[in-house]
Amino acid sequence: MKPIKRYNNVFSSNVVKKIHEDMADKGWQFGHGSYPPGDKRRGYPFWMKDLSDDSFYTEHLLNMIQELTQREYKLYHVYANGHTFGTQGNFHVDWYDSSERTFLYYANERWMPEWGGKTIFNLNNQYEYYDPYPNTAICFPGEISHMAEGVSRLFTGLRVTIAWKLLLK
Repeated sequence: MKPIKRYNNVFSSNVVKKIHEDMADKGWQFGHGSYPPGDKRRGYPFWMKDLSDDSFYTEHLLNMIQELTQREYKLYHVYANGHTFGTQGNFHVDWYDSSERTFLYYANERWMPEWGGKTIFNLNNQYEYYDPYPNTAICFPGEISHMAEGVSRLFTGLRVTIAWKLLLK
């Protein structure tokens, strides 16, 4: 079984509309970063919006994710990441345990391949790339090394993902 599962048409149009409105709202902070395993620096900074106090994300959408994935989870954290041209992540892991998952939702209204912004996974030096197409998501064991590819100069907005950090029940 493949460790990374892609989901298409994740949420209804009403839910997607609310997500877009929320992501256009205030609350973004610059300075979040990912870092390689064993490296305690914050990594290269990018944008982050904490959603842990919003029941729409912590309860309503979590329930929808559980139904979609046919798995039960305990939520550890949920937040949005934002990348502009010149920012990207480092290879890192989200967890060090095989019972923990990351559900990564691509929240932009539209996406063009020439904009870059893929999620890159390092599977024993074999790389897999996932385009950030709207209303799609990937779910993967958080112990897999991954990073956000930078967006190209052709993209002038904010590449937005929402990450649910989940513990299998």
